Parts: sequence; C-alpha cells; structure tokens
Amino acid sequence: MAWIQADKYRVTMGHLDKFTKISLTAVCVALSSCTMPSSGPSANTIRAEAKEKYAPYTLINVNSGVASILDQALDQQLSVSLGNSKKRSSSLIGVGDTVAISIWEASPDGLFSSGAGRGGGTQIPEQPVSEAGTISVPYAGVIKAANRTPDDVKQLIEQALVRMAVQPQVLVSVIKNVSNTVTVTGEVANSGRIPLSPRGEKLLDVIATAGGPRIESHQLSVQITRGRRTETIPMERLISDPSENIYVQSDDVVALIRQPRSFTVFGATTANASVQFDESKLYLNQALAKVGGLNDDRANAKGIFIYRSESTSLLRRLMPQKDFSAYGSTTNVIYQIDLTDPSGFFLLKEFTMRNRDLIYIANSSLAEVRKFATLVSSTAAPIAQAASVTNALSDLGK
Repeated sequence: MAWIQADKYRVTMGHLDKFTKISLTAVCVALSSCTMPSSGPSANTIRAEAKEKYAPYTLINVNSGVASILDQALDQQLSVSLGNSKKRSSSLIGVGDTVAISIWEASPDGLFSSGAGRGGGTQIPEQPVSEAGTISVPYAGVIKAANRTPDDVKQLIEQALVRMAVQPQVLVSVIKNVSNTVTVTGEVANSGRIPLSPRGEKLLDVIATAGGPRIESHQLSVQITRGRRTETIPMERLISDPSENIYVQSDDVVALIRQPRSFTVFGATTANASVQFDESKLYLNQALAKVGGLNDDRANAKGIFIYRSESTSLLRRLMPQKDFSAYGSTTNVIYQIDLTDPSGFFLLKEFTMRNRDLIYIANSSLAEVRKFATLVSSTAAPIAQAASVTNALSDLGK
C-alpha cells in the first residue's frame, strides 16, 4: 500500500480521506505531465535535433583536426577580400583637384615671357579640374587632365603651344588633391581626409597620419569600406599581422570603431554571464575559467556546447562529406566537446573563441533526477502534513 512519511507520522493511502486521496492523485498526474525547470536543452535533445533532416543547426564534434582548422581560419584576410595592390595611381589627376601651371619660353618676346630682356615665364592662376575632367590654358585651349599624370598634362600643353610659343617649357603641379584621398574617422585623434602620395599608403599609415587611436587598441575594430563592400578586423590583429596591413585606395573610408569583444555563458557553470576579453586570442579553457568553470553538481561533462555562425565555405572543409548546397553563405553551428575523455582538456586549450560566441553547459541526467525528487518532495509534503494532522485529530476524537 502506498504511503507518505511526514514528520513522525506514517500516513497510508488507506488512512487518508477521500479528499486527500484525490489531492495526491492530482499531484502525481500534474508532476508526470509538467516540464522540469531547466536552463536549456539537454545534451541528448541537442544531438537528436541535429539528426533531423531540416535541423536549424549543424552539430560538430570537436577533435584536434577541427580545432586546428578553426584556429587557422579566423576571419577572411583583408588581402583576400579587398586585395593588396595600388590599383589606381595616386599621382593621377582627378576631378576636383586644384592644379597650378607655369609656362616658360626661351625668347624674351614670347607669349609667356616676362619682358625683362631675357626668356621668362608666366604663372597660370590655380584652377580646379572641372566635372568634365578638363582645365583651360591660354592659347592651348581646353586640356583633358583627369586620369592623367602631371607629366602627361605637361606634354599635352607643350604640344598645343609649340607653334605659338618659343620652345615652351611647362610645369604642372597638383596644389590640392581631393580625388586621391582616404577618409579616416571614428576613434582617431583627428578625423579627416588623408591625401595619398605616389609611394602608396597602407592602413596603419593613414591611421597614424590621422593621429592614431584615441583608446586602447584591444577595444577597437577597423572597418574599411571600399565601394559597396565593407570589411572589419580587430585593431590588434591589424597590428600583429603584417599581411592584414593592406594598401588603401582612393575613396576608401577607414573607421575605427569601439567594439570590445565578448562571449556569453549559460547553463551548468558557476556563473552565467557576458564576459569581455582583451586577449588577441582567447581559448575555451581560459573562457571557462573567467566564469569559475563548470558546476560539479549540475554539469554534464559530455555536454560542452559552443554556438556560433560560420561561413559555409569553412564548414565544407570541416565536413567534406555533407552537402551544403541548400545553405546560404553562413550557417548556424554548435560545436561539442566531451570532457569525460581525458584528451578533451587538450581540446579546450586548442579551441579558439570568437567575438559573440555563446557557451552552453548542459545539465547532467543526475541533476535532472535531483530536480524531480525535490519537486515531488516540495509538492507532496504539504498534503502529507495536512493528512497527518487530520488523522491525529481523528484519533483524539476517538
């Protein structure tokens, strides 16, 4: 016969009144149909859903090979996504540039001589290159200047004046360069346009010309916009990796954005939190240590999960046997690490964290049993106590 122990009284179902029996039966039914309190899905649930045909994520078990590929394949290098060549010479004259022209002649009686008894020259007033890309030179007419070097424009003017001037010699100078500039803004000392020289400037060159960063580099990301394409890279990575310091091009926009990196942790850990990190490369063991590690009473050592969005091209390297043709450019991924395997701790030291990663530690099955037992005890105890009091009063009445 079923019974409940409450304080000093043992109450059997046979001793309970009809109301109490109904109450206990209702409690049992309710407990059997309710959802247990939990901080997230179980490890079994995550693995089962990943096997479905249209699963919303891809589950990958981490091994040394996977960790190595992830460590090498950070974000795509700027030299690959934007290129690293000076595609347009910064010595070319562009629309809006201001040019100055000086003309000399060998004869003192020439069109442009100074009239001082010997050959002289004349300074043509400074003028901007028109929207049509042209400038005007007396006696030479309209000269096409845009997309030509100062030396090219010099030769065009000399050819136009050769029949009117005596051995003309021309000097063309760009006084104000607005077409060959890079805009630098954001967390720099002096935002503005940086003119490009024929030598060619790189990202760190133009940032330094703008006065450098105003705050510590580990808090910054560098965003480069070229045409309709925008790429972002951590400032520390730009400094430490010379291959990322690419040549800038005319009309590039370089913005230093305050963007501290962080990750979040949920589940069976000592603390659930969002944690900022300054390290240029943070590993999973360091990330878990920042929140106090796993909770020994709750954590499932097989259920260490890292949620992340990855490029589909990277996933093809990780899982060459899987067909990703129906996926977009990015895919939701959950990485799983099993710490019941002693070598799993080496994987913690090899797995590189990314900005905005989410770590989830699933509860162990024993922790779920404990929860259920606690819920049953806390729900049934008041009914058992009430039944005990009822029986005691009934005995006193007799």
